Amino acid sequence: MLETDRTQLQKLVEEALPELDMMIGWAETGDPSQTAPVFIRDAKQISRLTLGPFCTHNLTGYLVKPPALDAPPKDGKPIGICVKGCDSRSLVALIQEKFIPRERVRIFGIPCRGTVDWRKVAKRVPLMDVTAAKVEGDRLIFEDSGTTHTLALEEVLARKCLGCRYPNPIIQDVLVGEAATPRANSLAESYRDVDALDNEPLEERLAFWQSELDRCIRCYACRNACPLCVCQDRCIVETREPRWLTQHVGLPEKFLFHFIHAMHLAGRCTGCGECERVCPMDIPVTLIKEKLNKIMEEMLGYSAGLDPEAVPPLLTFNPGETEL
Repeated sequence: MLETDRTQLQKLVEEALPELDMMIGWAETGDPSQTAPVFIRDAKQISRLTLGPFCTHNLTGYLVKPPALDAPPKDGKPIGICVKGCDSRSLVALIQEKFIPRERVRIFGIPCRGTVDWRKVAKRVPLMDVTAAKVEGDRLIFEDSGTTHTLALEEVLARKCLGCRYPNPIIQDVLVGEAATPRANSLAESYRDVDALDNEPLEERLAFWQSELDRCIRCYACRNACPLCVCQDRCIVETREPRWLTQHVGLPEKFLFHFIHAMHLAGRCTGCGECERVCPMDIPVTLIKEKLNKIMEEMLGYSAGLDPEAVPPLLTFNPGETEL
């Protein structure tokens, strides 16, 4: 089915490319176990397009950061983009906040059955020696120097995927492949990790975050990868007037950065998990945003990135709100 979906995607892009400014998708790389974002304007590159659990990147961030929108569209043509379920929610959020006109994008929706967490894979397979990698049903097969390693996809999925309620694109112009089944169908299933941490005593929760955030090196990879962090050229962690944070590397500065980041995404975070995926220190930073998302759903009945016409609750004022 995966190869069939890949062939379908390539055919659809080939048909649409003359009408597009460019196509943003995932491409195979020199490493058989990895993919990378690719920006296609030449039909000769279409054969590089791929899809599947190795396609981990949320590509929508490129729509509000170079190279996609650093120049006017050629001949007014839209940009084509591949989106998984959570990616499409990020795209909806960007449309809601008018960072992207809906007509500016041609959306190729990809039903998602989960993406790989390479940290989990690395504990089971010597990735540096991998010579081939493929997907067969619900299994990942890696080969290195004549040795075959078979992993169950379920065992190495990214944490965000285990509680995913929206594996299918919220919006799309073209759907590639068959719809996927959600792994979670309720708040309790979706926020299991948040609830597990909330059930710990306050002192243990504090100790947990002190231990986790103390490893932060303030590289800002989490901010840079987030498609909804759109004010990097005037981010408060780098401004000097007013001066919110110092360049000290102590725990107070780390706490302040991560919680400012989270609060700026309150009611906006779509749970794509990019911040956690790119963290070089393996800090579960998405947990902070998930806690805020849970509060938003319970108190305001709002989940980000589901309705292009909706306004996020913290970007508006409704005097009729009665749940607070």
